[in-house]
Amino acid sequence: MWSDSSTKAGLLALAVLAGCSAPPDAELKTPIADAQGVTLASDAPQWKYLTVAVAEEGPPLAPLPVPAHVELDPRRSSAVGTPLPGRVESVLVRAGSRVQKGDKLFSVKSGAYVELDKDTALARAQVNVNDRLAARARELLELKAVAEKDVLAADAQLEESRLALKAAESKQRSLAVTAEGDGLFWVRAPRAGTIVDLGVSPGIEVVPEREAPLARLSDLDEVLVIADVPENDIAGVTVDAGVTIKSQAGEKEGFVEYISEVVDPRRRTVEVWVRAGNADRLLRPNGFVEVSLHPDASKPVVKVPDAAVVTRGTSNAVFVVAAPGRLEPRSVRPGRRRDGQTELREGLTPGTRFVSRGALLLLNQVDLASDL
Repeated sequence: MWSDSSTKAGLLALAVLAGCSAPPDAELKTPIADAQGVTLASDAPQWKYLTVAVAEEGPPLAPLPVPAHVELDPRRSSAVGTPLPGRVESVLVRAGSRVQKGDKLFSVKSGAYVELDKDTALARAQVNVNDRLAARARELLELKAVAEKDVLAADAQLEESRLALKAAESKQRSLAVTAEGDGLFWVRAPRAGTIVDLGVSPGIEVVPEREAPLARLSDLDEVLVIADVPENDIAGVTVDAGVTIKSQAGEKEGFVEYISEVVDPRRRTVEVWVRAGNADRLLRPNGFVEVSLHPDASKPVVKVPDAAVVTRGTSNAVFVVAAPGRLEPRSVRPGRRRDGQTELREGLTPGTRFVSRGALLLLNQVDLASDL
């Protein structure tokens, strides 16, 4: 049982919470409070400061919008370099230009390409020579002027030179460039897209081993939007869930493609990739946008007013009706809080009667009883 001073302190807290002066002691029936809860008579006046509701399930609360940035889709992007060292002669594109597959991007003057041309020409000439030698050997064999082994040797030399020519031609074809003679070749677009990065200009020396590509192009009809979602807001968000993306140019819809399984240890956020169509080019790479995630509505959650959830040390609780007139705190695990409501991930099942208003007063009375 409470002492008289504890009882009056609890009743005074009730009156202050209600925004009125404390009623005379004679008009109140004293509640019975202990460390496990509070018992009130059915006609106790304290009930007018409490509201009891029934827990119900409903659609999950949507997380608050989070900042995000637009990235290129790696599957729709290509890096462009030079297959041979040389000096850039001319550049026909600029950052932001749209190109089609096979369009000329820039030309390179290369001594190495001259050597490749020379090697191919020599291999072709050697094939011609060995072809004539083999034909001559067969003629002499018919005249019985040479042995058959000489013909076999000539045929072997011819086949070897043909293989060398094939290798030289394949090497040139593998460069995927277009020659214009005198060691000049054009680097062409490997796919249709937009030039999103250009690191080449006339006169600079270029090599295949360069770390950064000379140009990067990407098909911007689809882009990725990378968002950092607070750890507490990621629950209920699934791959393929709908997403609303808001940019300076307008809004559009996307869907979740990937959710990281790791939480950033400093920011306590989870990286989420959103894929969005971008044929209208509203989303520009490197631009900042705002993302609103839509949790899976097919998985309802229990929601209660914010005032129903009270903090007990390091945990949270909701007062439930354990028996007629008996109100006891039950540990719960809150989820999102928004628009005056709190999701409860654990601790309260649908159909349970709980205190939706006045829970803080009950907690104060339990804490006072625990101190006695």
